[in-house]
Amino acid sequence: MASTVLASRLPSTGQVFSLTLFSIEVFGLFPVFRRYARHRSWRYHVALTVLLVLGAGAGVGMILGDERGWPWKKGLLGMVVACLISAVAMGGCSWWLIGLQKYKNEIYGPWDPARPIIISRRHWDDE
Repeated sequence: MASTVLASRLPSTGQVFSLTLFSIEVFGLFPVFRRYARHRSWRYHVALTVLLVLGAGAGVGMILGDERGWPWKKGLLGMVVACLISAVAMGGCSWWLIGLQKYKNEIYGPWDPARPIIISRRHWDDE
């Protein structure tokens, strides 16, 4: 849907066709291929994920880099930044949330939100 809205703003029919075809490939066909790769082999799935992160980082680095000079240098920098952001988002934030589990120890039922215990509960309940 968003691709159709974006394609309506393009100046030529060739650009509209290219964006629509790319959107069908990325959002329609590629998930089927990823599911097939995951069922076929876990290594294929992990390798494809790593290649996608590196490729996206390189593309962003090349686009945001300056026009003069060597564009692959910015692509390599984009790959490194993408790997660091992925590591922080997947590893660092998960580790941080696991560390916060020690404060979630008072649950009244399976659907009740946990009330964190940071200071003594007496000071909170007296008010």
